Amino acid sequence: MPSEHKMKNNRGEILIAEDSPTQAEQLRHLLEERAYTVRVAANGDLALASARQSKPTLIISDIVMPEMDGYTLCKTIKSDERLKDIPVILLTSLSEPEDVIKRLECGADNFIRKPYDEKYLLSRLDSVLLNQELRRDRKMQMGVEVRLGGRRHFITSERQQILDLLISTYEEAVHLNGQLKAANKELEAFSYSVSHDLRAPLRYIDGFSHALLEEYADKLDAQGKDYLRRVRESAQRMAALVDDLLRLSRVTRAEMRHERVDLSDLARDIALELQETQPERRAEFIIAPGIVVEGDGRLLRVVLENLLGNAWKFTQRCPGTRIEFGETQHESGRANVVRDNGAGFDMAYADKLFAPFQRLHTVEECPGTGI
Repeated sequence: MPSEHKMKNNRGEILIAEDSPTQAEQLRHLLEERAYTVRVAANGDLALASARQSKPTLIISDIVMPEMDGYTLCKTIKSDERLKDIPVILLTSLSEPEDVIKRLECGADNFIRKPYDEKYLLSRLDSVLLNQELRRDRKMQMGVEVRLGGRRHFITSERQQILDLLISTYEEAVHLNGQLKAANKELEAFSYSVSHDLRAPLRYIDGFSHALLEEYADKLDAQGKDYLRRVRESAQRMAALVDDLLRLSRVTRAEMRHERVDLSDLARDIALELQETQPERRAEFIIAPGIVVEGDGRLLRVVLENLLGNAWKFTQRCPGTRIEFGETQHESGRANVVRDNGAGFDMAYADKLFAPFQRLHTVEECPGTGI
């Protein structure tokens, strides 16, 4: 009988602190399949009370919870004389450097990023419990001597705990790097599919619509011709959107290069290209000379093409277009600036400027896809 088998081979009792019933139940099922006894608490307060009532073998806690978060729960556990030897694993979706520091400060034995791979979580769990058994050894309690790089080091249990956490941080980074490579491969496959599978039907729609307008114009009334023009415009807009998405995916996947880049030269080249697209426009470009920075020249060109291209686009209704590129002092240091005398935008919506597909003007006012 399964329940009796688990009782005979019980590997210990784990307390889960998780405010999401769905995630808590998934974790409970995973651990019970591994012959652990599991208790669940919906927040840090309830988990602390449960641990004080009956000491678990290990605690797995979410970080973001109502009524005592995971950091506070861990810190409270580690400061309690009766509970401080209970290993605590934190589950987190946070990745900022200050969050790593908080994990170290609160004394967590390990942390695992959400969404987690089940095999990875179980391996981390086994590692923490193994380390806990080693710490119970008298030598580990008193400290051990190790040799690193030809030098002797004495590691106490507290230092060992920090070392374990640093090692697990590195292992987590390696694990995430593998996931990132897999995601990049999926993105490349998607980009290939978009490039070949979407462009072809769009070309057919545009091409046959154009053929109808050219060869059967005498059989179409004004309304029919207008419908076909709208079909062509929509197909062309969709094709432009696909091209923009592909360019965006290539930019985000490319490896960063470091080199000296003359932004003034780049800005002048882009300005000439813009003027050649509409030679009839009267436009004044004012570009400060000698602005040289350290960075990736290809990516910086993408930035300037977008900023100067937007300035060119949003000044098209100005009788005297004026576009400037220069530098200024910002509170955090030197900043490069693009200015124009165009349409501008409402600062209340400034947070939408760099989000894909977000537009602050209609297509009729200014063309573009919002990428």
